[in-house]
Amino acid sequence: MNIGKILKKHVAIIPASIAIVAILLFIPTTMMRKKISQKLAETKKLGADLESTIKSAIPVEQAEAIRSYEDMHQNDANSIQQLAAQTTQRELLSYKIFPDTNETSVQIFHEFRRAYEQGITQLINDMNALDAPTDIEIWQEAGSTQTGGGSSLDTSGEKIFDLMCEKRSKEISVYANPTAFSGYGFWNNWRYRGPQNAIEDCWYCQLAYWIHKDVADTIISINSGSDSVANSSVKRLISVKFQSSDAISDETTSNFSKMPIYDAGSSYLCNPWTGRKTNNQIDIIPFSMAVIIRADDILKFMEQLCSEKEHYFSGYRNDLPRQLYKHNQITILKSNIESVQEGTPDSKRYYYGQDTIVYLNLVCEYIFNKEGYEIIKPESVKKEIDVKIKGNKPKEVIMWD
Repeated sequence: MNIGKILKKHVAIIPASIAIVAILLFIPTTMMRKKISQKLAETKKLGADLESTIKSAIPVEQAEAIRSYEDMHQNDANSIQQLAAQTTQRELLSYKIFPDTNETSVQIFHEFRRAYEQGITQLINDMNALDAPTDIEIWQEAGSTQTGGGSSLDTSGEKIFDLMCEKRSKEISVYANPTAFSGYGFWNNWRYRGPQNAIEDCWYCQLAYWIHKDVADTIISINSGSDSVANSSVKRLISVKFQSSDAISDETTSNFSKMPIYDAGSSYLCNPWTGRKTNNQIDIIPFSMAVIIRADDILKFMEQLCSEKEHYFSGYRNDLPRQLYKHNQITILKSNIESVQEGTPDSKRYYYGQDTIVYLNLVCEYIFNKEGYEIIKPESVKKEIDVKIKGNKPKEVIMWD
């Protein structure tokens, strides 16, 4: 076959074929160029963003400082929560009862009673306190001078009376007796009414003791260094009560035996300016107290009452190393100051010295952090508090007189 004829025959087809191939190659090339341009633009933007991020990035040292700062704040928050719980983690009068006991013997409750009464007696001793001489003490001392067995003292007997009363004031730092603490007489006529009621009785006595101890510690602190009533700031502790604000005129057996009540908003001593009430985080117990005090030391005493105090804790099973914790749980809600009545038969027994003195009555609230002691709170008490939180009124409502 002649090659020249073949080329001549197909020479017209070649340009068309080249054109088709060119077109086919042009289309993907254009598309690829467009994609490449987009990728270049994205890469450029990414580079710019990266460069900006690098410029604005926090140095390693600063990042570590910020992390340390944040950790410090977290530790502060944890520390505050822990300290709040520790305020209510207190030593118990008995480690056999709370939250519930498997003991079937009534004996453990009588053991608690003894521990409670001994605890109150120890508070009296720690304050270096006694009450004024009683009639029996005075008659025993003065009776031997009487002739005829009369019921009243003669002149020499009156002198002995005065000397005995003055002598007592020089032997103590403050006048007080166990019945000043509401709840001390609770066990006088106590009877066993089943384990639940007995556990509740012990629980409220435990709460009362913690509050009484803070009051006693306040008096011990403010009277520190005093060897007589005349040299003391607080001359006499009249009462610490939970259900009556009138500490002088209402000295009845029923009042000094009454226990604390959780306040869920229906105040029975006064309307709290704090607005606090028992809720899911805290328990509030109102109480009132009355003292005879040196007039110049009123503010000092109030400040001391609300100040930070120390206590020890070794676990609720008494099986942990003993640690020193701090608490500050008292807030004063209301105060009342009156002059001290002199010349009454009762007042003749008390020698207060030459200071200007007043009668001071305070209404306070005591705060318990639930996280600290909820684990040992009796279940029946929890249920009672839950009912109050939901809106039920306390069992007894007594307003400020």
